[in-house]
Amino acid sequence: MSMVRWILVVVIAMLIGFFVYVDMNNGVPDHLGVNEGLLAPCPDMPNCVSSQAPVEDEQHYVEPIIYRTSVKLAQLKVEQALLSQGNGRIIDSRLGYTHFEISSDLFGFKDDLEIYFPEADSVMHVRSASRVGYDDLDVNRERVRQIQDLLVD
Repeated sequence: MSMVRWILVVVIAMLIGFFVYVDMNNGVPDHLGVNEGLLAPCPDMPNCVSSQAPVEDEQHYVEPIIYRTSVKLAQLKVEQALLSQGNGRIIDSRLGYTHFEISSDLFGFKDDLEIYFPEADSVMHVRSASRVGYDDLDVNRERVRQIQDLLVD
């Protein structure tokens, strides 16, 4: 019976350690934003997608989203849609750029979604990345696809 207790103690300690690790690494990254017209590059892990990644980088590249309205209307439409889902909040928003923090349903893992509208273009660039973990099971790629579906009608 004592062996079962030790196994249970070890499992509980590992779970506590996991959640402490996630909590410590779930803070807002300080390297995000637009710098000289570019969003931050994706790290060398499959938990990030960006429309500004090199096209040949199949793991990270997603196509920029073309929209047919004003920047203001497109940005508001995306912001309203993401906020209405109930699991996101805006970290930073100004005309042409928004940074969202989106929490997963089950464990509350946080992802960063940035949308950037370069001036004088009808293109929206996106970067969606998980803060913790290695693989995101294509959650970020699917999020970008949903935004594309929202703007392409």
